[in-house]
Amino acid sequence: MTEKDTPTFQEAFEELEKLTKEFEQGEVGLEEGIKKFERGVYLSNLCKSRLQEVENRIKEVKHTFDAEDETNIQ
Repeated sequence: MTEKDTPTFQEAFEELEKLTKEFEQGEVGLEEGIKKFERGVYLSNLCKSRLQEVENRIKEVKHTFDAEDETNIQ
């Protein structure tokens, strides 16, 4: 899958919600369910990975801000 084919976080989350509703409503047959379950796992991992990236970035920014703040205090 290319980067262009990779859904954004929002797209992945919305598709995951849709798949969840389909399973909850019992609208999925066995064979189709397996494919959708695999897709759901992929989307879940994608969202988890993206959230981890964002968390790491926030930590970097906070660390930079804290370091600059300490420099300005001295």
